[in-house]
Amino acid sequence: MSQKQEASLTTKDVPINSTWVIDYIDPNFRFEKQGSPVEVNDPILIRHLGTNHYLATDFNKIKNDFGVEYETFVQSFASKNRS
Repeated sequence: MSQKQEASLTTKDVPINSTWVIDYIDPNFRFEKQGSPVEVNDPILIRHLGTNHYLATDFNKIKNDFGVEYETFVQSFASKNRS
């Protein structure tokens, strides 16, 4: 619908194109939290390992056989202007 990069997930052994990493949302603690268990209520980021882009949604409602859902895609909304 949005014409953004499609996201997919599989349980089969496949190359890096289907590998995802869970990142801690606060960049100040992201390195320290790497490899530690994720708490139930912790907000997280899901990053595609091959492109380093995050899983995202823009909250456009899509009606289908299961009801109303949101489209999920791979897109980084981070600013490219880094200081």
